[in-house]
Amino acid sequence: MQADTTDSDTLSVDSRPASKSASASFLGHIKKEAKPSLRLFSLAAAMATIGTVAFSAAVALIVDAAMHEQTPPAWLWLLGIAGIGTRLLANLWRDRIAQTLSVAVRTRLRDELTAQTTQSGPHLLARQGNTAWWAHQCLEQIDALHGYLARYLPAKQATAIIPVIIIAVTLATDWIAGLLILLATPIIPIFMILIGWGTESVHRAQQDQQASLAAHLMDRLQALPWLRRMGAIKQTELGVEQAAQDYRKISMRVLRVAFLSSATLEFFSAVSIGLMAIYIGFALIGLVSFGPADQITLATGLFMLMLAPECFMPLRQLAQAHHDMNAAKASAEVLQPLFSDLAGQTAHTQNMPQTTSESHLWADTGQPVAARVDKVTVTWPDAHTPVLADIDLIVPQGEILGIAGDSGQGKSTLIQLLTGFITPVSGRVTRDRHWAGLAQRPHLFHATLRDNLLLGSQTTLTDVELESALCKVGLPIPNPLLPKGLDTQIGETNLGVSGGQAQRIALCRAMISGAKLWLLDEPTAALDADTRDNLLDAMLLHAKTHQITLIIASHDSEVLARCDRVVTIAHGRLEVRT
Repeated sequence: MQADTTDSDTLSVDSRPASKSASASFLGHIKKEAKPSLRLFSLAAAMATIGTVAFSAAVALIVDAAMHEQTPPAWLWLLGIAGIGTRLLANLWRDRIAQTLSVAVRTRLRDELTAQTTQSGPHLLARQGNTAWWAHQCLEQIDALHGYLARYLPAKQATAIIPVIIIAVTLATDWIAGLLILLATPIIPIFMILIGWGTESVHRAQQDQQASLAAHLMDRLQALPWLRRMGAIKQTELGVEQAAQDYRKISMRVLRVAFLSSATLEFFSAVSIGLMAIYIGFALIGLVSFGPADQITLATGLFMLMLAPECFMPLRQLAQAHHDMNAAKASAEVLQPLFSDLAGQTAHTQNMPQTTSESHLWADTGQPVAARVDKVTVTWPDAHTPVLADIDLIVPQGEILGIAGDSGQGKSTLIQLLTGFITPVSGRVTRDRHWAGLAQRPHLFHATLRDNLLLGSQTTLTDVELESALCKVGLPIPNPLLPKGLDTQIGETNLGVSGGQAQRIALCRAMISGAKLWLLDEPTAALDADTRDNLLDAMLLHAKTHQITLIIASHDSEVLARCDRVVTIAHGRLEVRT
């Protein structure tokens, strides 16, 4: 079965950012989900700080004893080992929790995005963006939350715990030294906030540029054969190179901001630690005797000097992770409307009549039918005028129905509606449970010819049966164009077969599927007259022989002339033509 998302409607990548409040709400929901982990982060930070204090005290006392040519007691060595061990284990535990949290949240978001996009259907997805754009949202944008979850949140919790404990311990030891640290500590977050205001826009621009570059490259790769025929390869290379250079420049801007914030933090922490070292040094040599200065010993001075850098360590980590937070905000601005739109579409879909499949359908007269459309209206989310308005259609079993109409009138939309890839705003669509689709550009998968043929089959077929089916559609085996027969490899975008061969293979796949309803969207487009006629002959003969219902959307008058009945779509309405 194929889904052709190439209607006359223009497809575009919707990269509208969410508002800052919406992105904050998105991250707020994530943070709410992470609340149990946040409590564990705080506990791990407290344990690590206690271990640091114990280790620093043990080292200071051991050095002091050594300076006085005394033997340190054994318990000091045990205290130091216990302290450094506690700190190491607490940090390892925190990192493990952070990694687990990141994996869990990102997996949930990917599962939710996949579920919602599956519910929305391929047609609406194609209207929002191409394959590269969607891959970027599902991979890069969601992965951009990793730093926020694994580094920023643990650092933020540590910043709220570690400096408080260390400042409290330092104040209890010497209130002047504690005051020196206390005065410098609030200055650093203030400067980080000021720098952060400027970095948000840089990260947002980087995210947009990255998504644009992915979509730009995918578009050029898909159009590569056409560009080669047009002799536009050189211009395309220059365009891709320019897009890559633009991304390089904005990435360097992000790095410059990162270096600026790091330098700011290092400056203020170095000044604070330097002032404390000067104070302790002057106190030890007797140049400062104010307050508790005359009571400072080598042990207490060394103890405070060892703790001072630890007070600023979580601030350094938070400053480094601040860029992860900005990247997460930029991603949230992209993901929030995406999840909201898809969730809205999913909820909308759940409240709307669904396309249903039945084993046996009957018209009001008791006549068996293959498909039925009752009072159906289809409207795109970004449009005000319905594509299809109040459509009624009954297709009896075995009928060959043609759908005519100018481009943009809704022929492909009606086919997509019958496949179930589009959900109506109102009305009801029912069709035969077992159906097959043949698109204008059928999709063959990266596999062997045999695998592609058996994809929709309900029974196991032998190679002889498959070759017989191929012969019916004009692809006899052996065939010089299929050098390995059923084992011929078909690549991405139907690589290895021509357009006409792809149409025949797709037709053969529908034939052997056993489906009693075929939904065909421009099945003979881009085929020459002889190939078209041969394909039609094989298709119609098989349909008549096996009582298969065909619904064909086509511009081709020759195709429509061979239909039992033709309806025309004009301005969203159905009119019976013949």
